Amino acid sequence: MTIRRLLCAALACLALAVLSLLLADEPVYDAWSWLVWGRELTHLELDTTSGPAWKPLPVLLTAPLSLAGDAAPHLWLVFVRASWAVALVLAAQISLTLSAGRPRAARFAGAAFAVAGIVLLRDDVTHWSRQVAGGVAEPLLVALVLGAAAAGLAGRARSALALGALAALARPEVFALLALYALWAWRAAPRARPLAVAVALAVPALWLAPELLLADGGASPAQRARTDTGDPLEALGWAALLPLAVAWPLALAALHDRRAQVLGAGALGLVAIVAAMTVAGFAGLPRFMAPAAALVGVLGGAGLAALLARPRAWIVALAVPALAVTAIGLPGRVGQVPHAWRSAARISDSHDRLRDVVAAVGRERLLACGRLATSDVLVRTALAWKLGVPLSEVVSFGTRPRLSGAFVVGLQASPGLRRDVRAGATRVAAGGEWSVYSIDCPATASSSPGPARSVGVSGTTR
Repeated sequence: MTIRRLLCAALACLALAVLSLLLADEPVYDAWSWLVWGRELTHLELDTTSGPAWKPLPVLLTAPLSLAGDAAPHLWLVFVRASWAVALVLAAQISLTLSAGRPRAARFAGAAFAVAGIVLLRDDVTHWSRQVAGGVAEPLLVALVLGAAAAGLAGRARSALALGALAALARPEVFALLALYALWAWRAAPRARPLAVAVALAVPALWLAPELLLADGGASPAQRARTDTGDPLEALGWAALLPLAVAWPLALAALHDRRAQVLGAGALGLVAIVAAMTVAGFAGLPRFMAPAAALVGVLGGAGLAALLARPRAWIVALAVPALAVTAIGLPGRVGQVPHAWRSAARISDSHDRLRDVVAAVGRERLLACGRLATSDVLVRTALAWKLGVPLSEVVSFGTRPRLSGAFVVGLQASPGLRRDVRAGATRVAAGGEWSVYSIDCPATASSSPGPARSVGVSGTTR
């Protein structure tokens, strides 16, 4: 693809991403955290003692976006969604590159398969379309991995290194493969050596910086990332299930090409590294396998083109049962796409009502006793952004708090908790499913500014 065509495709993806805000415009929990951290980074006041696991890339990207104020969340969503759309273009381009020389119809059929494979990636924890809609990092990660692969296939070692480094700043598993590529580039592309050295130094440093600078005694980002409940077999299962089932045998048909063999080895390497990290106690969520699944889908597209041009009996024999499994599950996967966007739209509307209630009550009253508390962990980060406070200043409890004068109660809270709040606090404002309660400040809250009473918010994000 020429630079001009790639630029036109990127602009089209950007336009679609902007239009998608009309459907849903609410980031998810992690994305709000990165926005808060990005804002703090611009003021040199980064506090990572609370929140999700640390990811350098999203924070580095949200830092300049935070200068746009209230528009920053929308800009982040546009960036992630546009990146995902670019990933579809790159998937098609890589499939076309690997199937060069095949009949035109076969090549375009393979490219369409590669695109469909990414659109229909499976994730039963957080649906792939919900990840795109909510600004999760994995859609961006897939675009970066495919971009690095496309640059490598085109012989642009420095571009591949740069894109690979960005991908490694989104997920640590990528760094091992990046290091191998840097070693190869050191010998094959001498002009890329300075960049290879910079990448080798910068990527680990940016991952470790919060660990080295953390001084408040809280759980470090790496400690929060460790769950000690990971199951490597489950992680491997997700690796097999994320792509369309038929992509696996189709990918075999593309492995006659050495370039496809390298991409296939990279996909298997990512799977193995995620499984190994799961053994080490880190979470093995399905979305961590998304880059590997995307590569398998792209190879499946190239393999489909090869089969359409010259069928191989043994590949066809393997593909038939996988095709049956794919056909059975396809309606469900297709149906989940609009469902995920409708869910995102409902959450957007709900959070809009929450922000209206928060604005009506006022920041000073909400924080009069210090920290704001909530029973729904999923709104912690959104409230921290809205109120302009560190993530550690919005806490979560399963009972009515005793050390905070404000409380956010979700509809998923137990009936006993809701009764306790209603009996021990006064509702002072409401908006839709959200209610604002006044709660006494603790007598020992010497560091809490303002009057002796504060308020909380009651509602839901489900």
